[in-house]
Amino acid sequence: MAHFLERLGRLTRRRWLYIGAAVVVGGGLLLGMTRGGDKAGGDSLAEQSLVVQRAPFVVSANFSGRIAPGDRIDLIAPFEAAVLRLGFTYGEQVEAGQVLVELDPADVSRSRAEAESAWLKAEEEATKMENWDQGAEMRRASRAVTAAADELNDLETKLVETKALLDRGLVPRSEYDGLLQQRRQRQTGLIVAQEDRAETARRGQGGDRRIALLQRDVARSRYASVGGAEGAVIRAPEAGVIVRPDIGGEQGDKGAYAGGRVSKGQLLGVIASTGGLDVVFTLDEADLNAVTPGQKAVVTGPGFGGATLNGHVTGVAGEADTAPGAGKATFTARIRLDPLSQEATRNVRIGMTANIAVVAYENASAVTVPPEAVQGAAPQAWVMVRPKGGGAPHRRTISIGRVAPSAVEVLSGLRPGETVVWEVPTPSAP
Repeated sequence: MAHFLERLGRLTRRRWLYIGAAVVVGGGLLLGMTRGGDKAGGDSLAEQSLVVQRAPFVVSANFSGRIAPGDRIDLIAPFEAAVLRLGFTYGEQVEAGQVLVELDPADVSRSRAEAESAWLKAEEEATKMENWDQGAEMRRASRAVTAAADELNDLETKLVETKALLDRGLVPRSEYDGLLQQRRQRQTGLIVAQEDRAETARRGQGGDRRIALLQRDVARSRYASVGGAEGAVIRAPEAGVIVRPDIGGEQGDKGAYAGGRVSKGQLLGVIASTGGLDVVFTLDEADLNAVTPGQKAVVTGPGFGGATLNGHVTGVAGEADTAPGAGKATFTARIRLDPLSQEATRNVRIGMTANIAVVAYENASAVTVPPEAVQGAAPQAWVMVRPKGGGAPHRRTISIGRVAPSAVEVLSGLRPGETVVWEVPTPSAP
């Protein structure tokens, strides 16, 4: 009896080394367990065994996020105006063609008048630039050149006559010198007039002309976009769920409301198609390399009515979202969900919390063993294998791959059909 207790004491000091992490998807592992051990004033060891089989093996990275619009249509205010009525409530389903916003017609008329005025001014300027060569400024500059040339020619004639009189001694030398000085002035005046005409002609070409034509096109486009009284009514272009604008963070924008004013270009809301929803989540720097576009993802949530949604990662932000005072950088990632069933469409709402499992590694036919069965550490990991004919288990060195919470991938050293055994402590009965 003493000899038996001594052997049992040695058994209670044995411990098996535990490793790593796990999800075995799809089953196929035949787990046999035999329990043994005598009660002897402490915990006993129970032997467990597993017949190794090939089965799908998946390692997932888990995150939390929220449902967000995927395929979306932005509703933009066409001009500044007061909101008379809203035909929707944020978060509800809208149909194609449904009236969403009615703006004040007086503001529409004023905006149209301002747009038309800007268009007419731009049209006048562009027409002037197109006919610049026959325009008033070019005619004025040409007249100045002609007048300067005529004055110079008249002075040249008078200078010739005065020179003849000077040679005969009929006029003083000072009179002739005065005419020479006037000729120099008239010559300078002609050069200035010619330069002014060239500068005026240049203004009708190149950049100035191009700017005037572009301004006319822009003004015409703005006038056309304002439209008439029908522009005061904004309708839903497609069916979907209308949500508040998400601008600059989780809280987004307050959106539009009856009695308030909207500015031109303001985002009034977003129509999200229920057939193209996304899941938005954040990654720490340590998880950044574990998530790449194209990876499969499984999404669940407390409000999904038990539904499990599938999708794939569509993108990871290339720039960090650094909040003021935050100690670490985070990156935004998106998952596009597969088309939802009718039941899931009723249950899944934009803004809901989502639990995300991104498939980081997948092997459709892997040999795996429980982490408790693996002893040592790579590259010297080993397991205990029982021979097929029975007998005492023997040690077998294995090469391990990925590790998950409940399974370890075995790359070599084990074959399907072999039995792996290990021992775990079990508490003694009171």
